[in-house]
Amino acid sequence: MKLELQVRDLQTGVAAPKTFESVADAKAWLQARPKFTEVLGIASHHVSSDVSQECRACLRPLDDDEHALVRKLNEAVEAEASARAAYRAKKEEEAAAKHRDEMATADPNRPMEVRYTFRGDISPGDGTDPRIVTDEARAAVREWIDERNDWVKSRGQVVGEAKLQVYPGPVPSGKDRVASGSFIPVTADTPN
Repeated sequence: MKLELQVRDLQTGVAAPKTFESVADAKAWLQARPKFTEVLGIASHHVSSDVSQECRACLRPLDDDEHALVRKLNEAVEAEASARAAYRAKKEEEAAAKHRDEMATADPNRPMEVRYTFRGDISPGDGTDPRIVTDEARAAVREWIDERNDWVKSRGQVVGEAKLQVYPGPVPSGKDRVASGSFIPVTADTPN
C-alpha cells in the first residue's frame, strides 16, 4: 500500500507531497527524517488511524534549529494572511464609501430597495440609502405581500421575508410602484 506524506522544506517554506511505496518505507523515512524537513501530515485518504498513529510515533522530532525555522515560517504565513486581510478590508471600505457617495447623490425618485419580514416590518434594504420608505411605498409593499400570501395560503404558508424594489415617490408613467420583488415563504402559525 502506497503512502503519501505532506512535507515542508523549512529553508524554502515550500510544501509538497512525498510518496512512499509502502508504510514500512514511510516509517523508515520518518525515523531518519532529513534535517530541515517538516512532516505536516499524511496526505493519503485511505490510511487507518492505527497506521497514522504508528507513523506519528516513528517521526524523528524537530531539533531547536528546526523549531526556530518553523516559528519563522509560521510568522511569515500569519503576517501575509494579516496583510491580505487588511488589503481586503481596505478595498471593502473603499467600495462602501463609493457606494455611500453614489447613494447620497443618486436620483431621489429611483426605485428603493425595501425589506419585509413576516412580523410586518418594512424597512430600507440598503442602510446607505438616505431616503425613507414613504406611506405610499408601504401601502404598495403590503398589497404586494397580501397577494403573495394568497398564493401560498393553500400550502399553510405566508411570506416570511421579501426584498422589493419600490418607487418611494412619483411612479414613472407605465410603471408599477413595486418595480420587482422576490420572497421566501415560511410555514404559517396556526391558531390554537
